[in-house]
Amino acid sequence: MPDTEKATLYYQNKTIRYTIRRSARRRTVGITIDVQGVRVAAPKRMPLEQVIALVNTKARWIAEKHTEFKSRLEPRKRFVSGEEFLYLGRRVSLQIQSEGLSPRPKRGGHKPGSSMQPELFDFNFLPRTRPKAAVALKGNVLHVQADASSRQSTKEVREILEEWYKARAEEVITRRVQHYADQLGWRMPKVLIRNQKKRWGSCNAKGELRFNWRLVMLPLPVLDYVVVHEMAHLKVLNHSPRFWALVEQIMPNYKARHQALHELGMGLYW
Repeated sequence: MPDTEKATLYYQNKTIRYTIRRSARRRTVGITIDVQGVRVAAPKRMPLEQVIALVNTKARWIAEKHTEFKSRLEPRKRFVSGEEFLYLGRRVSLQIQSEGLSPRPKRGGHKPGSSMQPELFDFNFLPRTRPKAAVALKGNVLHVQADASSRQSTKEVREILEEWYKARAEEVITRRVQHYADQLGWRMPKVLIRNQKKRWGSCNAKGELRFNWRLVMLPLPVLDYVVVHEMAHLKVLNHSPRFWALVEQIMPNYKARHQALHELGMGLYW
């Protein structure tokens, strides 16, 4: 019997595909609905027909939760001044200013009269692909310099913000991987930041770690859980008891952080 199987739930006018993962440790069927979709955990030797029958008894609940989750994933942000975003678990307020109001700040310095002086901000960022754009975070205000008069201003602000988040994610996540590599005495693996739609992270046989840039919106302890989870895969490429024992050895309270990821992760998709 394979460890992973695919099945489909039909309820009213909905068609919901889900994944069944087998485990010798399980004695009951468990259902999880999150960013990875609908996942079912089942005992190793339970017949597929029995697993599907049990899932079907929860059809209404699954359909309702699946619809609720999908609606939370739909973009709701308007990318206007005053709107709130998350950065490392704290709420920051977006402030957009027209490119005509402030000269583009230089790396390592600023132009006289610029309202975006690098030394006044926690982080200063100049998107490579947009010569007239800039991002600066000061306290709980996230300043974005963009062409507010453009008909595509919402799209532009969104793209500038995503580029900033990806840059911050690369710096923060790489630093946290290095922290745990040093703590464990492991070689520093290659870290890649990706725009993953259904995963928070992954590890391949080459020892490369890939992380979803949206992780940098989460509180650091929750982000660290994903880092430790993927780093444990450097030693164990599956989710066997040996893998979870290693995760627990590195992070004894990982279960609470995993639950927090499940609860907070839904709201990170725009």
